[in-house]
Amino acid sequence: MYQAAYPHHKMEILNIPIGERILEHKVFEGSKFPDICPGNVSDHLEKIRNMECRHDDVFIMSYPRSGTHWLREIVAMLMKGKAEYIVNDNIDFPLELLDMHTIENEASPRIFYSHMPFRYLPRDHLARNGKVIGCFRNPKDVMTSAFHFFNNVSFEVEWDIYFNVLLEGNGPYGCWFAWRDQWEKTLDQQTEMQPLTLTYEDTSRNLEGQVRRIAEYLGVTYTDNLIADITYACEFNNMKSAKSQTKSNMMKRIKDAVQDLENTSSEDINKNRGGHNTIIRKGTVGDWKTLFTMEQRQKLNTLYKNRTTPGSRLDFKDYLEDD
Repeated sequence: MYQAAYPHHKMEILNIPIGERILEHKVFEGSKFPDICPGNVSDHLEKIRNMECRHDDVFIMSYPRSGTHWLREIVAMLMKGKAEYIVNDNIDFPLELLDMHTIENEASPRIFYSHMPFRYLPRDHLARNGKVIGCFRNPKDVMTSAFHFFNNVSFEVEWDIYFNVLLEGNGPYGCWFAWRDQWEKTLDQQTEMQPLTLTYEDTSRNLEGQVRRIAEYLGVTYTDNLIADITYACEFNNMKSAKSQTKSNMMKRIKDAVQDLENTSSEDINKNRGGHNTIIRKGTVGDWKTLFTMEQRQKLNTLYKNRTTPGSRLDFKDYLEDD
C-alpha cells in the first residue's frame, strides 16, 4: 500500500494493491474518494459546500450499492406527481463527481445523490433545512453488489481479493462501518433538520409504505392512485425492464472516466466487463449467499459485531445470518 501527499490542501493519493493491479483513491480528511473525482477533492468539496441551492433540491446520501438509484426514481416521480422514469438525466452521477457547470444548469427540481459524508453537503441547503434522505443496506449485500459493479466498470478481479479489499475498508468510498457511524452521528446532532433514513430491506419488504413515507417527508401533494402508480412503476423488475431499454448516463460516464485513466479503448472495456449499461442488477435481499464462503461470513460477522454499538439505529444483524 502506497500513500503520497498531494501538493496542497492536504489531499493524499492512496494506492491499494488489488491482484496485479492498483486501485487508486483520493483521500481527504480521512475519507476515501474514487480516483475519477475531479482534480483536488478538497477544492471540489469546498465548491460543493458553497454552492447555491434551491428550495426544491433533494439530496440522497448513501454508501455505494445501497439502492440509491431506486430511491432516486421514487423521489423524482413524487416531485413531479407522475409515475414517469427519469430520462435525459444530466446529474445521474454522484454529486462529488459532477462539475459545477452541470450542477448549476440543471433544471429544477434537482435530485442529487452522493456517497460523500454528510458534512460536505452544501451549507445553503442545510441552513434552509432542505430535504436529505439517507439510504442504507446490509453490508454483505453491499459488498456483493459492489463486486459485480466493479467488475462491470473497472478491471476484473476475483471475489476473494475484492472481499478483502472491502473488509479492510478500502473500497472506492472507504469503510461501510465508518459511513454508517458518521450518519448515526449526524442523526444525533441534527435537531432542526432531521434527515429521513431508509433501508433497502424495508423498501423491498413494503415498497408502497416507503413511497408514502417519502412523500410525507418531502411534503408533496399526492393521492392514493399516485402512490399506487409509483409503487407499480418502482417494483424492481418493472423498473429494471423499463430502464434496461436505455443506456445509463452514469454507466457511460464511469466507463469513459475509467477508460481515460487506463488509456484503454471502449471496445476493451465493454469486452472485459460484459458491456452492461444499466446500473440496476438483481435487487434481492440476501444475494450475498451466492458469493460468501463460510470463512468470509464469519469474518464479516465478527467485524460487524465489533463495530456495531448496542442500540444502533442501523442494525442489520437479522440480515447477516444464514436461513
